[in-house]
Amino acid sequence: MMSVAPTLSPRLSRSGDGTVRALLARRDVQLIPIMVVIAVVSGIANPAFLSSRVISSLLITAMVTTLMALGQTFVMLTKGIDLSVAPILGLSAVIVGFQAQDHGLPLGLGLLLGAGIGVVLGAGNALLVSILRVPPIIATLGTFTVYGGLQFLVTNGSQVNTVPSEYTRFGVASFTVVPGVPWLLIAGVIATIVAGYVLRYTVFGRSLYAVGDDVEAAFRGGIPTARVTFIAYVVCGFFAGLAGVIYLMRTGSADALTGTQTNENLNSIAAALIGGAALTGGRGNALGALLGSIFLSLTLSAMGIAAHIPDEWQPAGIGVLILLAVVADPRARQGTRVRSRLRKKKDGTR
Repeated sequence: MMSVAPTLSPRLSRSGDGTVRALLARRDVQLIPIMVVIAVVSGIANPAFLSSRVISSLLITAMVTTLMALGQTFVMLTKGIDLSVAPILGLSAVIVGFQAQDHGLPLGLGLLLGAGIGVVLGAGNALLVSILRVPPIIATLGTFTVYGGLQFLVTNGSQVNTVPSEYTRFGVASFTVVPGVPWLLIAGVIATIVAGYVLRYTVFGRSLYAVGDDVEAAFRGGIPTARVTFIAYVVCGFFAGLAGVIYLMRTGSADALTGTQTNENLNSIAAALIGGAALTGGRGNALGALLGSIFLSLTLSAMGIAAHIPDEWQPAGIGVLILLAVVADPRARQGTRVRSRLRKKKDGTR
């Protein structure tokens, strides 16, 4: 008998090609080979860069940014931005740090306290943006100053420098699942999976994309846009509060400048944009926030360890990455223009 090889129909073949193209067009997928190239080149320039301790250290640093970027992604999906995440992180770190240092607060309760602080402060942003309708950049710039002032009041000239070992042992580069894979990476991956599930499979997650894509159409479609935006800022505060405790675990210290001094606002925005989020709303995902954070940490580490670029230049490097992420992604701007033209055409035909 003559065997006949199974063939795909043209439609199925085109569908498969389209799926592959769509996958390769995703920013988070594109980041993976770029990170491999950066790691290999940096390892050639300085073999110590590929040591398990350096890799573990940069991944631990990335986990602080990951939590911040996850929260920032929720807000960016609504076409917003949160410029107050740095002092939220700082307030969480100093309050939990003082409780741990002076009263022996256990780590589990510390995480709950940090998350609670973030929720309360995030609710302040949410009230301004979703209820009082203050533009996000103005509202969160104002709370950046207010929360930063509270951080100075809480510290009162002192700092956290001695926390229980159960905090700091998770933040050292030698405390790993396997060499080069720190336990905090597992925590960051779990947070990413939970956030990704919420964004992809829940009504709230789908509503975030709808609000960011076209808030008027979402409202007319029955989506409670104010409530969705409110929750997005609360979630962002929640992640920033958790990030404060992770920062405390990594450094073992906190003071009045924690968060702002290390440019956590800039880091979170950069990681979210690099991972595929758009300032024009409606685009972004949790995996992109994770990979964008690792990419940012890897790049900054390569600048310092392999390229021997002074730390003072790192903010400039982050700024360049933000510009590249925006310039390399014209789809968001194009989508905004198309929606605007369609809206005007629709209004003109009424």
